[in-house]
Parts: sequence; C-alpha cells; structure tokens
Amino acid sequence: MRGATIQRRIQRTTTAVSPTMDDRKQPPIALLLLPLVALGAMLAFQYFAPPKAQTEQPQPEQTEQAATLVAEQPAVNGDEPSPTQVSPSDARSRVESQSLYRLEDDRIIATFTDLNSAMVGLQVKGERYLDKEGNHHELVTTDKEAYLPLAPSFSGVTVPPDARWQMVESSEKEVRFQWAGDGVTVTRTWELAEPPYQLRSSIEIRNDEAHSRSVGLGITSAHYVRRGDEKGGFFGRPSPALSHGICQQGDETIREDRDGLLSEDESRPLQPHSYGPGVEYVALSSVYFAIIAAPEGQTAERCDMLTSERGGTLKDPDGSLFEARLAYAPTEIGAGETATFRTAVYAGPKDFDAPEEFGHSASNVIDLGWFSFIARGMSWLLRTIYGFIGNWGAAIILLTLLVRVLLLPFVIPQFRNMAKQRALKPEIDKINELYKDDREKKGAAMMELWRKHKVNPLGGCLPVLLQMPIFFALYQTLSTSIELYHAPFVLWWVDLSSPDPFYVLPIILGGLMFIQQKLTPVQMDATQAKVMLYAMPLMMTFFMLLLPTGLCLYMVTSSAIGITQQRYMYWKMDQETAALATASDDPDDDTDHAAADSDDASPKQAKPRRKKRTRRGRA
Repeated sequence: MRGATIQRRIQRTTTAVSPTMDDRKQPPIALLLLPLVALGAMLAFQYFAPPKAQTEQPQPEQTEQAATLVAEQPAVNGDEPSPTQVSPSDARSRVESQSLYRLEDDRIIATFTDLNSAMVGLQVKGERYLDKEGNHHELVTTDKEAYLPLAPSFSGVTVPPDARWQMVESSEKEVRFQWAGDGVTVTRTWELAEPPYQLRSSIEIRNDEAHSRSVGLGITSAHYVRRGDEKGGFFGRPSPALSHGICQQGDETIREDRDGLLSEDESRPLQPHSYGPGVEYVALSSVYFAIIAAPEGQTAERCDMLTSERGGTLKDPDGSLFEARLAYAPTEIGAGETATFRTAVYAGPKDFDAPEEFGHSASNVIDLGWFSFIARGMSWLLRTIYGFIGNWGAAIILLTLLVRVLLLPFVIPQFRNMAKQRALKPEIDKINELYKDDREKKGAAMMELWRKHKVNPLGGCLPVLLQMPIFFALYQTLSTSIELYHAPFVLWWVDLSSPDPFYVLPIILGGLMFIQQKLTPVQMDATQAKVMLYAMPLMMTFFMLLLPTGLCLYMVTSSAIGITQQRYMYWKMDQETAALATASDDPDDDTDHAAADSDDASPKQAKPRRKKRTRRGRA
C-alpha cells in the first residue's frame, strides 16, 4: 500500500512538470513579439503599397554604353560648381557621335566617352558577378545615356557639358582626354590602379590667360533607377537596385537615403544636403556594391547629396535619381600655371578586404547596424568556416550551430524558469477562469501565486535580451554579405542572396515556428493563445518569402536547433524532477516502517502504565 502511495506521489510530481503540448508557457513572449510586431507593422506597409512598376521604354541599340552629360548652372554659393542633369532625350541624341575607350584588368572593365570625359560603363568581372544572361555586373546606372558616375563640373570656367574632348593618349592601362576653351586647357587622365577595383582620375587645369583666376571642381556620381526595377527590399533590407549616399567627414560617416532627401512639397525646389569641410570621400552605395570617390593628398571642401524624381509626378514618378558630389575648394591659378585635382576611385563589391586596402576609411561603407562589432565577428567566422568546407550554405548552418551552442549558458536559465511555471499550469488556468472578467484581480492573484512559489515571471527576459543583439547582428550580416551574392547551396538554391524560388524554406520555417509555439505557451487565455499559435508562424512565413535564401537558411537552422535544445532540456529537467521526488520520499518511508515496528513491540507496556497512573489519580 505504501509502495503504491509513493508511486502516486512520483507520478503527480512528474505529471505536474511534464512537457505536454498544452502546458509549456513562457512569460517573455510579449517581449519577443514586440520587435517583430513593430517591424512587421512598419514594413508591411512597404509591401502592400510598393512603388508602381513602370513599363520600360525601348532604348536605341548601342554597341557601347552612352555618355553622361552634366550641365553647369550658375553657382549657388559664390563660385561653387553646381551641376544638374540634362534631359535624357537630349543626352541620347548625342550618343551616336561619341567615341568610346575601354580599360580592363582581371577585376573590372571601365568604359569612357569623349563627351565630357565621363565614364559610361563599369563592370565587375568574376563568375560570381555574372547575371542570368552571362553578363558582368554593371555598376553604372540603369539609364546610361543620361545619368553616369564620376562626371566633372567646374566653377570659374565654362566647360560645355556636351563638349567633345580630344583623345590625346590611350593604352591598356591609361586613357587621356583634353579640352581647350574659355582661356584654359583641361586634361583628364583615367588609369587603372594596382589594387583591385581601383582607378585614378587626374584633372589638370592650365590657365592660358595673362591673369590669375579661381577655379573649382566637382566630381559627381549619379545613379538613376526606374521604379519597376526596385525589387527585393523588405523587412529592413533595401532593394539591391537602390543606392544611397555616404559622406565621410572626419570620423563621422553620414548616410542619406532617397526618402530622407526628397521634398514632400512639389512646389519647393530640392536642395542638396551638404557636409564639410574635411571630407575624405563621397560614395554611392547599394546593398552589395559601392562607387567611392576620394581626394588624394588632401581632403575635399564639401560633399553634396541630392535626390530627385524623374518623369511622371512627384507622387507617381517613373524613377529616381541620386547624386553624390565631391566638391574641391576653389584654387587660385596664376597666369600660365596649372592646378591638379587627383581623385582615387573604388568601384566594386563591399567586402571587408578591398575597401580596407583602398584606405580613406572606405570600409565604413559597409553598414552592419548598431551591433556592427558583433556582426564583423560573425562575418569573420562565416568566412573562416567557408575556408574549410567551401560551401556558403553549409557555412551558414555550422555558424548557426556554433552560435546556438555559445548561447546555451543564457538559454538554460530560461528553460529552467519555464519549467517552474509549467508546474503551476493548473493553478494558472483556475485563476484565468475565476477572474476572466476582472483583469486587476487576475493580475493580483497571479502575482501572489508567483510569490508563494518563489517564481519570477520575468526570469526568462534577461536571457532573451542578451540574445537579441546577436540575432540582429547575424541578420544584418547574412542580408548584406557580398560573400553570399550569387553563391550556390544545393538543389534549386543557386543564389543565397535571392529569395527561395519555390518558397520551401519559408514554409519549413513556418512549420518550425508552429512547433515552437506549441512548446512555448504564453500567459494568456485560451483564445489569445490560439491566435498566437497560428499568427506567429504565418507572420514569419510571410516575412521570409521576400528575404534572401541565406537568411531563411539561418532562421530554419536556428529554429530546428532551438526545438531540439528545448525538447532535450525538458526531458533532462523531468529526469531531475523524478530523481528528486524519489530521493525525498525514501527517508519518509523508512521512518514510517520504524515507527510501525516500535508500536508493535510495546503496546502492552504502555497500557498498564496509563491505567495505573489513572487509578492513583482517582484514589
């Protein structure tokens, strides 16, 4: 009989904490949902109200890319150059008369025109950077006839934007243009530099007049993108087709995106955002690539960033143009003297090595968010793992496994706190039912329950908060890493930087999230819990449909490992609970047997003593 009683005690103890599908509750779920809901509400609008796609207008066929034409306006501030773009139709009308020249090495192909000595093509070579048609990735704008990077503009000198510059020298590594007029001779030299993805631009201005004059120079990078080409941006990740501007002023890195520069007042003229002095470089940067222009031997006086909508209306434009300009301080040039402005150019992928080799603090073009110090470590780990196994998808899986193992010291206390609260599930249900119409009394009763059983309902929050920076750092690393650009994994996952073409990983993630919700209940009533059970998986599946495959692979791997850890911890804690219950019941059983033996051995001695004492008392 006693054995059966002990067995029932063990069963009751084990049942109270057993990890059934209905009993797993975790108090910090609201904290977990808060960033997801906030991001979801903010970014779902972006998805449901995307920019209207425009039908591309047919472009005239060209054997080479067309030229940029940057006209000069009267200076806004004194003698400062203030370029503006001429209309695309005017630009295209001059294309047929241009001559094109090309410089090429094993990393890039740069094409230049004699119209304004501008760059008309800049392709990144390498198997990884080939598009679906087998062409090299083009860094120059999508409207190459009108908006091109690194075009010069001048103050103090009138150089027509459609002027034909004379070719004076051309070789495999260098091309030189020259223009004469308005009392000056301007010579521009383009050359390939030894470090990868680098060029040098040198502009010499010789004063041919008998008196001195002040001349200023601006180097403008321009990127135009049609609304219909803006694809792939969601959940805090911009479209790879979009560029934003970066200005490095001393130790400060200033970033401006299109929306931050646009004016909502259609009648008000757009004004550039200017920063200076002490400018180290100006850049146009997309998710994976950047074009950086940095003054050599000095700092620039100012950088300007401007965006404008082109075609259509302000509310429904055909596309947007982003301009970033490096402005050199005006230089006084004596009669017969020459002033030289040298500019270093980086044009290539945003990896960690090449921009670092470029100098000028150019590695700051890689934006890894608030937790960049963690993200850089994650990126280093990812590249190190890839060096051993040679597959970026497998490297993501191993990196995720390593991170989950390193986070175990923070996860275990969270699971233990959950186990304590699972044991109180029946009492929590009673409180919810008893005070279902009185939230104040229900809250007070819950707090009393936690106090009575010495349970901290927020005990799992700190581990979750400690994990959040790592999650955001990994998210930023995997969503912007150039190493994953066109990198294959297995089967149909041939590009880890693009969404899953068949949505298999997002659907798997939704299923895993459903299992996690079943394993991790919340302190809600039955209706609310049911809503969360289905809402979270559906929301995450929806988000992942548009995100890169590499990021989805990380989320799926992390969820699968998390479920495995959670199930193992539940099993381990159940074993510990059962062992403690057995150990605590054994001494009580021995004491009961000893007491029983003592009672059987001396019943007759006790009774006479009591009767004898009673008789004496009566006498």
